[in-house]
Amino acid sequence: MIINNLEVLHVKKCFLISNSAEPLPPLGTILGNLGVNTVKFCEEFNNFTKGLPNYFLLKVVIYILDNRSFKFNIFFPTTTFIINILKFEKTIKIKFFDRIHDKSVICILLKDLIQLALFKFPQQNLMNSLPMVWGSVKSMNILVIK
Repeated sequence: MIINNLEVLHVKKCFLISNSAEPLPPLGTILGNLGVNTVKFCEEFNNFTKGLPNYFLLKVVIYILDNRSFKFNIFFPTTTFIINILKFEKTIKIKFFDRIHDKSVICILLKDLIQLALFKFPQQNLMNSLPMVWGSVKSMNILVIK
């Protein structure tokens, strides 16, 4: 494989937490053994992911080129993963005939749903992206509340 007229010598796949890459083992050992400047990689990765929350676990593919430089691709978390982070449990009252019962339901806030649609589909109109995220929430039997 060729990237920017340089041959790719190694491809390494790993999972890193956004904003948290450090030049310590195991990442430092893996990249250092291949001649890559691990400190530079961590700085670039952390700068690239600085707008993301610190709890995102990202799949990263690192391409190590023949001049010991690197390129990396980040695969952002799935919609379902983010929904599972955002959901919470709420107790609601249900009237059944003449009695009122408490029922626990799993919810997500509407504002979080909108932010998720904007995050996952930044190039699309909100009117097009929101139904896609809404469908994922509905398929998981999660109630959307204000």
